[in-house]
Amino acid sequence: MNRRTLIALCLAACLAASLGGIALASAQTHRLAWRECGDGLRCAELVVPIDWADPGGPKTSVHVAELPATGKSMGPLIVNFGGPGTSTAMLRPSTDLDFPPELPIVLKELRTRFDVIAFDPRGMSEPQSGNTVSCAEPAASIFGLISARTKQDWDTHAAQNAAHQASCRKTAKSAWYGLTSWNVAHDIDALRAALGQEKLVYAGNSYGTVYAQAYLELFPQRVSRMYFDGTADHTQQEFEPWLRNYARTQERHLTRFRDWCARLSECALHGRDAGKAWDELVARARRAPLPASAGRTVHEGQLYAGAVKGMNPARWPLLATAIRKALDGDAANFLTELAPDQGSSSVGGDSLCDDFMPKLPTYEEFQGIEARLREIAPRFGWLEGRYELGRCWGRNGGASWAPHPLRVKEVPPVLFAIGELDNNTNYLGQQHVAEQIPSAHVLWHGDGHASWGGNTCLRQHVFAYLTTGALPERGTRCPAERIQKVGK
Repeated sequence: MNRRTLIALCLAACLAASLGGIALASAQTHRLAWRECGDGLRCAELVVPIDWADPGGPKTSVHVAELPATGKSMGPLIVNFGGPGTSTAMLRPSTDLDFPPELPIVLKELRTRFDVIAFDPRGMSEPQSGNTVSCAEPAASIFGLISARTKQDWDTHAAQNAAHQASCRKTAKSAWYGLTSWNVAHDIDALRAALGQEKLVYAGNSYGTVYAQAYLELFPQRVSRMYFDGTADHTQQEFEPWLRNYARTQERHLTRFRDWCARLSECALHGRDAGKAWDELVARARRAPLPASAGRTVHEGQLYAGAVKGMNPARWPLLATAIRKALDGDAANFLTELAPDQGSSSVGGDSLCDDFMPKLPTYEEFQGIEARLREIAPRFGWLEGRYELGRCWGRNGGASWAPHPLRVKEVPPVLFAIGELDNNTNYLGQQHVAEQIPSAHVLWHGDGHASWGGNTCLRQHVFAYLTTGALPERGTRCPAERIQKVGK
């Protein structure tokens, strides 16, 4: 054996020992001191290392809440519903979070067979837990770069995000260095062990699927059943291909919006081609700012920002009305009903940037990316480049867990639900993730993001899988239900 081979073998052995130590520490039982915390919930704090790569290092805590089973329990079902708020708060009937109203239906059904356990990602939690990282400075609006017209606008956006990140880092202190989904996946495993669950049964929506991707890589042998709903694609190493999937999805959504409007008599643009109406409005805005009531105007960037917000299927009625009124001479709805959301004081955006965009393109590099996005999605989809980059432009220096192809081999069947109208976590990216898991079973449905509760067919299949492991037949598709209700 030559010296180079010996060194390689030693390095491999050391790495295996190191990773094994992390896994062992993650699996150790962590005591949960449950307490009543209102709305029929029990709450606890799970104490975990700030960085699971250093299990003996400084500690932080994760807020956990339980809705006990109403029937005979099969054991715990760990859930994370993603954004926009905390998963534990979403277990409360009084929550005012912007989440699909059908969630209580899902929870009621799940509780007939499971103790439903929700956990909050690091830094995001219910106020009473004391775990929330509240940043003194708000982030820039995620829509900010869409309406940016000059390089100075871009610089202002970056400066606001940088100030926000600095204030978050100051509040979080040492916990700042653990804000990655890689660490959250270890938290999930520690929670599994603390609950006495031999193998994990998990349901994740949206960002909850990013934690699930990390878990599949780290602990495949501890998986029983995992459900992915609205999967965020963390497997694209290059920024531009990741953006292209969003651009193509949004370009197609303009066509789907047109078709929906043609079918629904309540649509404000019914009887005319809604896509061409959009094109006409853009052409007008490029010539001159659009007039709006009260002496205001709407410039091209503001029009784009409102349209990106309105392209969510749930807001299609608002978008159709805004386009019609603007064509009739009053574009005010793009400044009111479809006004861009303001930046948040949450640390959630920082975690997303650490996970998905640890290395940002320069301003000059992005001009090239945008030009290529315009080639494949010239009417509308190219805007996604600015929208996605707007989350992170100006942030840097956090902990990182960079995107990479999934390294998953032997795991039990994993169920994916993919919505054909999902432009939040685009359906192309979701399919890309599923293709990298040999045991993935995909159930397509005709609705959009977070439709688990609003689609009866989907809900029935998911419940059967989580309780018994039964999978829908290959090729099963659940027809749209939620989108049929939009505008009615």
